[in-house]
Amino acid sequence: MELMEAIKGRRSVRRFQDTPVRREVVEKILEVVDYCPNAGNRNSTRGVVMTDREMIDYIGKAHMKIIRNFNAGITALPTEEEIMASESAFHNAGTVLALFGPENFYFSSPDAYIMAQNITLAAYEQGVSTCIVGEVLNSLATQKGQEYQKSMGIPAGFVPQAYITLGYCDGDYPKHPGRHYSDFIYV
Repeated sequence: MELMEAIKGRRSVRRFQDTPVRREVVEKILEVVDYCPNAGNRNSTRGVVMTDREMIDYIGKAHMKIIRNFNAGITALPTEEEIMASESAFHNAGTVLALFGPENFYFSSPDAYIMAQNITLAAYEQGVSTCIVGEVLNSLATQKGQEYQKSMGIPAGFVPQAYITLGYCDGDYPKHPGRHYSDFIYV
């Protein structure tokens, strides 16, 4: 597959089949990680492949609740009850990649999103559907979230920057939305 074909063809998918993405396919996709540009060649983005359903559900629900609160101007952490009552930002994806960056590094977020873009294009080439789920506040800041982060082997001082859902599209693959950015200005 040519790069332009992947760029033009890939779409965000939010409905996944129950079929898990096999580990060897995920490993093939993640081969692109070592080739991602990053600020100062620090290679500071850390990734975790989550397949544990309980972990995915909790973090996806915490993320959705925090996003909705953020959009309503609420920055306080939600209660466990509010989290458990929320729907998941990860929909029903069986595999979710979590990208972490140093908390006080200005380029943590751009580095993670560059990596996310490369991962989604590599996934498309492998026939795997994806969606980049952006982080606005730390969805792992709750006590249970911190316990999950520790179990992932991600040290304190690193915070989630983005998530990528992986799976196989359930239903029709999304069509091109027909958007067009403003033309570039030549000077």
